[in-house]
Amino acid sequence: MPTSVPGRSSPRYSNAGRSNFGQSRRSTCGFTLLEMMVVLLVFGISLSIITPHFMKNDDEVLKEESMRLVALIEYAADSASSRGLWLAWSPTASGYRFLQRDENKNVWQPVTTDEVLRERQLPEGMRLGASSQQQVAVTSNALIALSPSGIHAPFQIELRIGKDNRIVRGNLIGQVEMITPGVGEGPVL
Repeated sequence: MPTSVPGRSSPRYSNAGRSNFGQSRRSTCGFTLLEMMVVLLVFGISLSIITPHFMKNDDEVLKEESMRLVALIEYAADSASSRGLWLAWSPTASGYRFLQRDENKNVWQPVTTDEVLRERQLPEGMRLGASSQQQVAVTSNALIALSPSGIHAPFQIELRIGKDNRIVRGNLIGQVEMITPGVGEGPVL
């Protein structure tokens, strides 16, 4: 049996031993505030470098949507020629749609047989500006017609976000292009 000096406890039961054991165990179970702040700083710097590459600015969104409209109008013009029917582009309250002419009823109806020509919504903040066909304004109920003959009346559609704008323009022989006003675009209709 261990003997101890009077007034002192045995080393096996000392408070000092328990205290050291408890402190060393606490320091290995978590992260210090400094370590966590370094991790957050590295994460924040990485995020600030990566984020601009994923976010599109207004000009990029405008260019992308204008190019989409060019492609859709070209596709619709080709479809009108290949199917031998009249198609048309028409603005809506928040976007645009394509219509086909029902010759039997003498009316324009939304295209439902072609998923590519479905009704489209414009991106947030974008709106259609002035549109015209043969220098006549196209209102919300008017159409830009695409003939089955492949000869189309010249048209112009403006897309806007804030101060930025792009113009989608088509000519008599069915060529459709996107132009940036003020950057060598030639005469406007």
